[in-house]
Parts: sequence; structure tokens; C-alpha cells
Amino acid sequence: MAEERRTELKVEGMMCAACTSAIEKALQNLDGVSWVRVNLGGETATAKYDPSKIKLVDIEKAIRDLGYDVIDQQTVLKIGGMACAMCVGAIEAALRKLDGVVDVQVNLAAEKAYVTYNPGMVGLEDMKKAIIESGYQFIGVAGEETEEAAEKERELREKDLSDKKRRIIIGFAASILLMAMMYIPLHRIIPSGISTAVPNLMSLLMLVVSLPVFVYVSHPIFKAATRALRNRTLDMDVMYGMGIGVAYASSILGTFGIVLTPDFMFYETAVMLATFLTLGRYLEANAKGRTSEAIRKLVGLQPRQATVLRDGRQIEVAAVEVMV
Repeated sequence: MAEERRTELKVEGMMCAACTSAIEKALQNLDGVSWVRVNLGGETATAKYDPSKIKLVDIEKAIRDLGYDVIDQQTVLKIGGMACAMCVGAIEAALRKLDGVVDVQVNLAAEKAYVTYNPGMVGLEDMKKAIIESGYQFIGVAGEETEEAAEKERELREKDLSDKKRRIIIGFAASILLMAMMYIPLHRIIPSGISTAVPNLMSLLMLVVSLPVFVYVSHPIFKAATRALRNRTLDMDVMYGMGIGVAYASSILGTFGIVLTPDFMFYETAVMLATFLTLGRYLEANAKGRTSEAIRKLVGLQPRQATVLRDGRQIEVAAVEVMV
């Protein structure tokens, strides 16, 4: 049996003692609810329940089915670092684990999470912590876009793009060098005694050149794959990590003649694949950034003040107060 949780719900629509009695009876009949108290004056319903048997959303549904309303809060969180539908699932699962979160819907294209929650049980700091621990970026709350917040988001995006660009340049440069090394006639450059003593010299040179580059370029891919596995999801990052990891590992085994022969050399392939994957992420992040900036500028064109005619006089009011 899981540890019992306590929740306090704000209930709207109660008029008399019969209302409180109806809610108490309905909740006590739910499997998993062990204790209920309804306060008419405070318009609250407090319950203890077993989360392994019943969810908070089920308790709220039981109250709404009686004709009353449960007052929850809604917020929109801006999240960075999502790449696919698996990321959406991981974030939704992480937020739903929080005691007090009623519903979560994550929009990958908009990079936002729409959360319905009980403010008496969970807060924005808890959601922020859950998102960060899942391996994603908590950018802020939508609708509270101050100039400072917008600048911070812009800086994070520029930093991410700059990091990806640096990895792409280094990756392609190393890939070209590794491919060129395959055609270098070592027997004409290196004394024959060394070539004879170390028959896999070229493989060792390629290993030395490619190893730091491969680690640097592929680090974000393996980091994302580890994050996905930690969240018990199999996304594209896991597939990418397995692909380039197997290619590079087989090259090392082939270099030292362990299980595989020197024919299995894919150093340049592994580095180039990691670079192309990074390039794809760069183009995607750049396109999203441009779209977000364009939308922000478009919203900024919206007038904040409007002049209306009331009782024969022109007065200025906030644009949001104007009703057509």
C-alpha cells in the first residue's frame, strides 16, 4: 500500500449542509479514499487517499458529477530541449507524478506545457524542478514575458546555436581529415621498420584523431539518450546513440583485432553521422527560434491603448477592455 496523500480542494456551488453531506458520501464511496471532511464556510473538501488506487483527477470528477465545481489553476510553462514525441511523453509523465497536478498537455511545436493543478498541493517551483530533473530546460511561464525574460530566452537560444555550430565545424573538419588519412601512403612517409612493427598504425592514428572529436560532437546525443532511458522511453536519441556508438565501438575492436577484423573501420563514418545529426538539430532549433521571434514581434504590434467614444467623449482605455 502506497503512502496516503492529503489534498484540499476548493469547491464552488455548495449552499447548505446537504451539499457537504452529499460530497462527503460520494468521496467516501470511492475506492482508495480513507477520510473526507467538507467545510461549507471555507468551501473546501479535504480528503486522504491512496495514490496507487485512485488519482486526484478521479476525486475531482466525483465532485463535478454531483453538480459542483472544483477550482483548479492553469498555467502554461515554456520548455526547451524537446526534440520528438518521446520528449513530450517524458515531460508529461514527470509532471503527472507531482502530487496535485490534475492534467498535463505538452505541445512540441510550441514548446509549451499546459498544466492544470491544485495550488494548495503543488507550485511552479515543483514543476520547474521536475522538468529540469527530466533533463529539459525550464524557460519560464508563458504570459509573463517581460523584456528581461525574453532576453534570457534569446540568450539561451543563441548559446545553444553557437554550441551546435562549433560542434558541426569541428566534426566536419575531422571527418574530412579522417577520410583523407585513408589515402595517405604511410609506407612512403614512415620508415618500413615502424610500419612492419606496427601493422595497424593507420588504424591507431585514426583512433587518436577521431576519439576526442567523437566524444565532443556526440556528447549531447548520448546525454539525451541517457536521459530518455532514465525516463524509461525509447526515442530517436536512443536510436542515434546506438547507431553511432556501435559504429565507433566496432572500429575500436577492429583496430585491436578483438572479435572483429580491421575491415570494420568506421571512425570517419561515426564522426560524420554524429555531425549530420547535430546539423539537423541546429537547423531545427534555428527555425524554431526565428518563428518564435517573428511571433513575438507580431504580438508586439498589437496596440495597448484604444480610443473609444463614450457619452459623446473620447477616452483612452486598455485595448483588452474593448468589446465589439
